[in-house]
Amino acid sequence: MNRPIRPFILLFSVFIFFLALLLCALLVPLPIPPYLDFQVLYHADLGLLRGVPLYDRAGQSGMIAGLAGVAADQVFVLPFPYPPWYALVTLPLALLPIEVAARLWFGLNLSMLMTSVWLLTDGWRASPRLASFLAAIVFVPVLGGLYVGQFVFPVLLGAALTTYALRRENAALTGLAAAFLTFKPHLGGAIAGAVLFWLFLRRDDFSRRALKAILLAAGLLFISGFLADPRWPVSYLHSLFGFRSLPGVSSCELCASLPVGLVALAAGRADIGPALPLGAALFVGLFVALVLFRREVFRAPAALVAASSLVTLLADPYLFNYDFVLLLVPLFFLAWSARRMDWLWLALVYFFPLLLLALLGRGANLFLPLAALALLFLQITRARPIDVSPRPA
Repeated sequence: MNRPIRPFILLFSVFIFFLALLLCALLVPLPIPPYLDFQVLYHADLGLLRGVPLYDRAGQSGMIAGLAGVAADQVFVLPFPYPPWYALVTLPLALLPIEVAARLWFGLNLSMLMTSVWLLTDGWRASPRLASFLAAIVFVPVLGGLYVGQFVFPVLLGAALTTYALRRENAALTGLAAAFLTFKPHLGGAIAGAVLFWLFLRRDDFSRRALKAILLAAGLLFISGFLADPRWPVSYLHSLFGFRSLPGVSSCELCASLPVGLVALAAGRADIGPALPLGAALFVGLFVALVLFRREVFRAPAALVAASSLVTLLADPYLFNYDFVLLLVPLFFLAWSARRMDWLWLALVYFFPLLLLALLGRGANLFLPLAALALLFLQITRARPIDVSPRPA
């Protein structure tokens, strides 16, 4: 009797929640700047509502110039670097004035952050679980991401939901989590790939159902992309290559990645070009080394997602300081079973971005992967070996 009512109650609760967020965005004058990172998403959505294809940079330039009352050559528009379903899901934002939309996006990002923490701390006692919400909000990469209206929080939610869904063997939630991971493919792709491989190796009823759910989610996302751009697979790749050729992007001066840092150390300047093959080599090398020599770090779902997140933060060449929001996944995973000495490591990693920012300003970016390296070292040393001894008959 109660089962048919529960989905209705859930949907009604979600509707009320989003309505409350909208009312807050309309009525509460939060000082959220609308013309930082958020404007890329907003103008892409606005273009779709006005018939401008998602990856038509010239069309978007003309639209924005018309809104500003200036010539098209006087505006600078970044190519949209995300898959089309990101714009489709956020399309209602463009129905609002940009200032209101920025505040609503802030509320949505904050909600995704809180949901992620709730999922990552499933099973914790009440007191540390409540404290974890505050700890997540004031984590320096999180503060920066929330303020500029960044797009990393769906990936954080996808990683947290993956951990939760795999542990509870919920196939539908596993498919939904994989969809969230695709919102920023270069950040969530490695996690999704590791999960797919892990599920493939399980070869049980849950893994088959989960793989079907992931394939269904992938198919729906792929088909939905044609609503935003009839040629989206080609247009998206073209937009990515156009984005990479921009001067600020190609030099990657503000990047916070290990490959760019190594290139800068060797060549005397940051350059995304040689950092890309170096990052690919790091991806392969780290995963292969872990599988061959420390495969116990992939034993449990939470460990799998945490380790995959850390490999991403060590090998991805195109990372910025706000992308290290993903550090929350291994931080909470390791905090779950931390020993007394482990808390020193975790505290250092937690406060490391704040200390670097205070001492070095933007020059701290290239040191952020050290936090990921410290957590990976801690996870490796704390993982219990897999027992491969013969079993008695």
